[in-house]
Amino acid sequence: MTGELVTGGAPPADGGRPWTDADSALWHTVRLLATVESGVVPDEGIRTLFPLHDGEVAIAQGTYTLDSMRAVGDGSYQRSGSFVFGTGALGLALTAGTLAANASQNNAARAQAAADAQVVWRPDHAGLLTVTNLGFWIVTNTGTFWWDWASVDLMQVVAFNTVVLQGRSEHGPVTWRIFSYWSELLFVLWARARHPGHPQLAGRAWLPERWEAWAAAVGHPLPIAPAV
Repeated sequence: MTGELVTGGAPPADGGRPWTDADSALWHTVRLLATVESGVVPDEGIRTLFPLHDGEVAIAQGTYTLDSMRAVGDGSYQRSGSFVFGTGALGLALTAGTLAANASQNNAARAQAAADAQVVWRPDHAGLLTVTNLGFWIVTNTGTFWWDWASVDLMQVVAFNTVVLQGRSEHGPVTWRIFSYWSELLFVLWARARHPGHPQLAGRAWLPERWEAWAAAVGHPLPIAPAV
């Protein structure tokens, strides 16, 4: 399933809004989780442009955007301090103007350096997300990258279609916020593999409040686990 990303909170779970692609992805996430819990590896027939590992099955695929928690600078900046000294009324006026311009530039550079040194959410990249039974792949304009469940140490659903995770990349620890129709699927498969006692996994707390009842009320009752 592909389409526009839902990056905000879930719409109110009432009959006053239409069923969306994001709702369909959430419905299928419940179905896929039920299949996994029954001991079966789902095979949705998804074909990828990159080779999968032995025993790996692509379960869902869609677009994503990603923010990372990071700074883009260390607080340093290049100070502007050169000027031409002039004599006479005009020269003194030009000198004063140059000093004022330099001070303004230095203040702006200092403020920008301080802002760049703050560790905050910053837009990072976007592309294609493929969720598998063993982890997930992200395809960007610079490459194709695989993450197995063991490389992710923490994950939480923080909003509709939004997860925050912390993991260990080849270049060091990362903290990411991922927006995708398949964010919830990413979470439940990771939690089952790495942290079955996760408080959000228990009782389906990863679903939006009242969403299950609303889905059933608008003609999309949630599936039950298939027989083994």
